[in-house]
Amino acid sequence: MELTHLTDYALRVLMYAGVHDQRRVTMREIATAYDISLEHLRKVVHQLAALGYIETSRGRGGGLWLAQTPERIGLGAVVNAFERSMAIVDCDRQPCVLRGNCALKGALRDARDAFMDRLDAYTLADLLANPRTTREIHRIEHRSAG
Repeated sequence: MELTHLTDYALRVLMYAGVHDQRRVTMREIATAYDISLEHLRKVVHQLAALGYIETSRGRGGGLWLAQTPERIGLGAVVNAFERSMAIVDCDRQPCVLRGNCALKGALRDARDAFMDRLDAYTLADLLANPRTTREIHRIEHRSAG
């Protein structure tokens, strides 16, 4: 199972904003730091704002910042909001002779549920509490500024 790029970007935007909680950060700054498309980032930021995870302001001095404390931002909730489907297999995509009589779909659903339960145990604060993570975010910020 692999998360979509938009989910990955959403988590990285939250981490970047969380590390820089003392100021507003810009989409251009984030796109440059992570070397990702500004257009993709716009979609992510728009959805994060609509979900209430970040706030944004436009114009001079504008940017984005966390709308909630990192302790209130659950990773499982963010992933669930960005992923269209968490199904590991799609038994309806192609005909399967075992459909309706196969234990595989149930086993994979249980594994997915265990994954999400484990992810639900983490918050953005847990990620930001790791000094190596915060140090690396500051490092990429300075690399992209120079």
